[in-house]
Amino acid sequence: MSMHQSKGLALVLIMVGFLICLHQFGSHVHVTGLLVPAAMLGLGYVGIKNGKKIGWFFAGLGGLILTIKLSGLLAIAFAVWLVVYGIRLLKKRNDSSDNEY
Repeated sequence: MSMHQSKGLALVLIMVGFLICLHQFGSHVHVTGLLVPAAMLGLGYVGIKNGKKIGWFFAGLGGLILTIKLSGLLAIAFAVWLVVYGIRLLKKRNDSSDNEY
């Protein structure tokens, strides 16, 4: 293992440990609930890359669980996109009507 890979692994392990400690001390950081599905997604990717068929199962299951857990954020992002798109449509309509005689 090269020096860059071991530093990256060390930083990931420190971050995961820190998040687990925050969760155990009652902090409202719910990132720890996303670690298992993210790990499943990552392991599935590695399995797919190595030609293992079980990798598709892990990647699919991890992706599905992550999508379900992040559905609230996805709904908020979709709502914000709808508002921004509506404002752009209004501005485009106002710009085109100002140019007409």
